[in-house]
Amino acid sequence: MSKDERFELKYKLAVECYNTLLNSLGRFGLVDEMEKLFMEMVEKKVYPNLYTYNKMVEGYCKVGNVVEAKQYVSKIVEAGLEPDFFTDTALILGYCRRKDLESAFKVFEEMPLKGLRRNEVAYSHLIHGLCVARRIGEAMDLFLKMKEDDCYPTVRIYTVLIEALCGSKRKSEALNLLKEMSQKGIKPNIHTYTVLIRSEHKLDKARELLGHMLEKGAMGVLNEMLERRVVPSVVTYNLLIEGQCRSGNIDSAYRLLSLMNDRGLVPDQLTYNSLIDSLCKRKRVEEARELFDSLEQKGVSPNVVMYTALIDGYCKSDKVDEAHILLEEMVSKNCFPNSLTFNALIHGLCTNGKLGEATLLEEKMVKMGLAPTVTTDTILIHRLLKQGDFDHAERRFHHMLISGTKPDAHTYTTFIQSYCRAGRLQEAVDMMAKMKEGGVFPDSITYSSLIEGYGELGLTDDAFDVLKRMLDAGCEPSQHTFLYLIKHLVEIKNRKEKGGPTGLCLMSNMIDFEIVVELLEKMVEHGVTPNAVSYEKLIKVFVSVQQNATW
Repeated sequence: MSKDERFELKYKLAVECYNTLLNSLGRFGLVDEMEKLFMEMVEKKVYPNLYTYNKMVEGYCKVGNVVEAKQYVSKIVEAGLEPDFFTDTALILGYCRRKDLESAFKVFEEMPLKGLRRNEVAYSHLIHGLCVARRIGEAMDLFLKMKEDDCYPTVRIYTVLIEALCGSKRKSEALNLLKEMSQKGIKPNIHTYTVLIRSEHKLDKARELLGHMLEKGAMGVLNEMLERRVVPSVVTYNLLIEGQCRSGNIDSAYRLLSLMNDRGLVPDQLTYNSLIDSLCKRKRVEEARELFDSLEQKGVSPNVVMYTALIDGYCKSDKVDEAHILLEEMVSKNCFPNSLTFNALIHGLCTNGKLGEATLLEEKMVKMGLAPTVTTDTILIHRLLKQGDFDHAERRFHHMLISGTKPDAHTYTTFIQSYCRAGRLQEAVDMMAKMKEGGVFPDSITYSSLIEGYGELGLTDDAFDVLKRMLDAGCEPSQHTFLYLIKHLVEIKNRKEKGGPTGLCLMSNMIDFEIVVELLEKMVEHGVTPNAVSYEKLIKVFVSVQQNATW
């Protein structure tokens, strides 16, 4: 026996050492390395125990490879051992990862028949699997059945359900679960807070989900977390900063950024995406550029989101040349623009009347392998129509259809508005018919444009017919819809009574009550019964007219 062989025999690793290594590898999903280590055990005649086999089963199940996992279940039996609750719980996880919930439930239901206890982990896997499959009702039913197995929901189970309910806009049920957590003394963890903060951005009035915490805004949430000794992560801070930016509270967002730095957390691209985008949208472009230029020192690489936000910001601040320079800089630094980047600059060029440059930019876009989007075409069509080049705009529209780019409501509405303004009502009506044939539903702007078009030609009855079709289609009129109708009723009254100039000029900043009555009568006459929303919009119109006495 050689010296190396004697050393290996004397210092051979015990099964517990291998199990520790397998456990660590499994945490990172390194199943190939786990397999090699297991084979090494066999070669060195270190006999695996049930824990070893279960770790192999769990490792493969974590990556959704149930086939390999079941091979190790067979090896458990071959070794004269019996699979336990840990084995079956791992299989439930594996089936859920494969989205095979039927097989997962089969294992779950057979556990008591084999004398195995179904624990909180088994329930957690199944509830999460159901939530991922959007079978939230079944997930809630399973949640309620936990007591039958003497199991009690963990913070993970509550968090999974709250996230699923928030994502399905079942806000009140999510709120009830949050209250239940508090009543049972289960403290939210970092994941719970992150879910709630993310949901607060997405749901209408979802601030209730965080109760008193959100009454004080983002800082209230942060303070609550710190009081409960929950350490916020970069993800949490990013969500809070994003929320503040969306609400226009940039100063608060900057305070959160400062707190991140104070706590030793490193802001990343997502952090600066929110800040730069928000600054640009509020026309604080120079401030955004300063922040952008400082990123290199901070070790953060600018990305396409930041460049696009700045290009859009420059364009909307009438600094198209700066936007163009930034695009060139972007490409030179191997940060490739996307369709949103090009569309922002194309829109800026069109707004400034530089249609030729915009068209050349579209060609550059194609050469870089990016296909023009419906937004690209609509921007260019809008500029062509504004310049009165209907033929070119119509050719481009037909090219969209041929190339498979489906026009959206904005595309069709752009044509309808232009046709109406040019007095070409029949073409506007035809375009709306094409819109419906194409499976695109007219919106409030589309209908209102047609109403205004008819009104401008004195065809008030036709305008009210459009209003009826609008309401029949379930599209609520806007304030502008009623303003157009009132305007044209006043014009007709002026023609009849004075024979004078048209246009709405209101004495004492008030609409004649007879006009209001006539509007309501016309609505009823055309089969339109005013509802609460209609009256609310009318009231807003009156307030608006009081503030703006002339058209």
